Amino acid sequence: MNFTINVNKIVFNVAVLLVMGLNGIAVANSNFPNSNQTPIGAERGANGDGTIPEWAGGLIRPPTGYSEGSYHIDPFQDDEIKFTISEKNLNDHAAKLTGTQKALLTKYPEEFVINVFPTRRSCAYPEFIYEATAKNAKNAKVIDQGYGFSGASAGFPFPQPKSAFEVLFNHETSYFGLRYSAKISGGTMNPDGTFTRTVRRDRRLAFYHQPDYSSPELDNRYFVWRAEWTEPPLAKGQAFSATNTINQVKQPRFGFMWNPDTQRVFTAPSSSYEYTAPMMTSQGMRISDDMFLFNGAPDQYDWKLVGKKEIYIPYNSYAATDPTLKLDDLLRPRFLNPEHIRYELHRVWVIEGKLKPGKSHKFAKRTIYFDEDSWIAVATDLFDQNNTLTHGQFGFIKNYYEHPTCIQDFDVLYELDSGRYNVDNLKLEFGPANLNDPDVTSRSFGSGALRRSGSR
Repeated sequence: MNFTINVNKIVFNVAVLLVMGLNGIAVANSNFPNSNQTPIGAERGANGDGTIPEWAGGLIRPPTGYSEGSYHIDPFQDDEIKFTISEKNLNDHAAKLTGTQKALLTKYPEEFVINVFPTRRSCAYPEFIYEATAKNAKNAKVIDQGYGFSGASAGFPFPQPKSAFEVLFNHETSYFGLRYSAKISGGTMNPDGTFTRTVRRDRRLAFYHQPDYSSPELDNRYFVWRAEWTEPPLAKGQAFSATNTINQVKQPRFGFMWNPDTQRVFTAPSSSYEYTAPMMTSQGMRISDDMFLFNGAPDQYDWKLVGKKEIYIPYNSYAATDPTLKLDDLLRPRFLNPEHIRYELHRVWVIEGKLKPGKSHKFAKRTIYFDEDSWIAVATDLFDQNNTLTHGQFGFIKNYYEHPTCIQDFDVLYELDSGRYNVDNLKLEFGPANLNDPDVTSRSFGSGALRRSGSR
């Protein structure tokens, strides 16, 4: 399929594969924004006991000594640990922990701990995101039985969510820059310490976040995505080019892949990217719709908005991508090394999805937690058909303060019974993503781009 779309006044044609998605049900509120809320809809004020401070604009300038393109300097490196949660004092903090955190603390009572630091409400976004969010609050509405939306572009569509679907839309439209590129690593860690490392180059070109786009011009498209693997050896040379659509129920994922063995581009079958499709480099741990903690069509579940609560979540994860840190020091058997993981107390939105009757999925129930200051998914609890917690995830937020933009910089998926985990999108080895790479253009995507790159 060929299409033409204008991005920053550049007309381009691209044939692509759909690889992620959006969800939603919404009611616009003409009273947004107000003095009690941040420009994207979070509570501006501190909590009752001051353990969550007032949002004062976030981190909008790099710290002294930072040069653009280099590793991020930790602006909070002098913060000291306030306290540590372990299995011994779990009951004292259980109300502010996810199910997966409690399971890890119980499973590894002598080793797994949660180091809690002062809460720094560092998230901030470019001014055009704030302006667009205010407009979206007045105009955005849900269409197509809740699986799509219109009347929104660039900013968060539903800063005052009234349903679980609205929260999912905000998560899946979170800003990651206009022209994203990164070389990333990850892989699957077994409990005996054997690790299968993956290395991938990612490129993304935004449609939704272009500041001069209107909602109709999006034509149900969010962004195009291209990925190429160099590790492990069995995946070396494999690649895809992809587009993420807003309503994946109406327009399912489609597109192209490059096979280095046959030196051919082929149209990917839907079974390779929908719902429970296994991710080829995860040794069976990852499925398609747990990328970024959740993405894709939401129609397998009945969703409800549980509400907001205070939770200890990974935040300001600069220490986990410090250039002096070695990969095998962060990636330890059974769980990420707690010495390099910073937790803070933040308000999160909580939603729950229960599998619809007649539907089949690996997870019968999902509880997802979203940071109020970024709408990014920061944790999940995943349950099987017996309502047993079997898996859980954490997303690690970091402010790319040179823009400024908060993104989910990497994530980890734990398989609780086996003791395995899988980490993805890690920037430790190769440096941070470039959120506005001028080399990411329309020619970077589509079947032609795959063919040109693969044949070199």
